[in-house]
Amino acid sequence: MSKSMEDWFKEQDFNTTELPSGHRNRFLERLQAAQEDEKVVSIDRDGKAEGHADARKNPWFKWSLVAGLALLMGLAGFNLGSSSDTDLASVSPEMANAQDFFSSTIAEELKQLESESSPETERLIADTKVQLLELENDYQQLKLDLDNSGNSRKVIAAMIQNFQNRIALLEAALEHIESLKQLKLNTDATIL
Repeated sequence: MSKSMEDWFKEQDFNTTELPSGHRNRFLERLQAAQEDEKVVSIDRDGKAEGHADARKNPWFKWSLVAGLALLMGLAGFNLGSSSDTDLASVSPEMANAQDFFSSTIAEELKQLESESSPETERLIADTKVQLLELENDYQQLKLDLDNSGNSRKVIAAMIQNFQNRIALLEAALEHIESLKQLKLNTDATIL
């Protein structure tokens, strides 16, 4: 194959002629002369430009303002739109349903846990809430990771696992409270 490439290059008619002597110098002289002919126009605070009556009357000036404003409005709209939280609901409708299910289950379990509040369970409930807060903080970090990773399956799986961990934590706390109740009932029955 390398032989055929060499043959191809030999067959091509590449422009390999040398430029006339002094060509570069003549080009640089013309470039410098063109730069000297070009005027630098400055616009003052009143919109007046040297050599022009009023820069605001210039259609180019007006269109540049319109384009600048449109660009600023577009960027502002883009930034406002992208600042929304990325969570499971933003991935797909199925994930939105899963997030709703997990969130409602967690809310119900938490409500049930709080209804079991008593002097005996106060510490258990407080510890459970601290662990829930840690899991919620982890979830907030996962939301950022999801936004940065472009909906990575690993991050989505970690978010679902986080929901499941919170539900399991609440269920374990409720089971522990139930066993404390049973233990108290058995102790009371034994005393009688």
